[in-house]
Amino acid sequence: MSEPFVLGRAGAARWVVHTPEDLHGDGYIFTVRTELHEDGMTAVTTATVGSGFDGRETTLAGFLDDLVADWHGWDGSRVWQSMERELTVDARHDRRRHVSLRVTLRPSGPSGDDSAWSATAVFVLEAGEEMSRLAGNLAAWSRL
Repeated sequence: MSEPFVLGRAGAARWVVHTPEDLHGDGYIFTVRTELHEDGMTAVTTATVGSGFDGRETTLAGFLDDLVADWHGWDGSRVWQSMERELTVDARHDRRRHVSLRVTLRPSGPSGDDSAWSATAVFVLEAGEEMSRLAGNLAAWSRL
């Protein structure tokens, strides 16, 4: 797959996820280049993600599937993070019809002190069909 996954559209906020690379060829750990574009800002990082092989972690596609299953709503925030926090997706449901996905990028490599740069964009989706389509598209596109 050479075409990236894109949430959003040109001229508006966009989250771009490029094809994951299995650097070790074992199907367990992947790196993925990801970008955020919004209002003249562009941020790019490479995230380290697992395939869910150990049962302790959830893949990004699995996280989105869980949000779709709870389309009726939930309290507070649900968060998915890449292994080294370069990519974070924070989901909130308004208890009416919409889910806000707050996507945050940070530089790759360990930086647990939060002193490095970060970039965030928020995407608002309809809780039913739009979230279902997003989860299905991402799952079909990648093993993330």
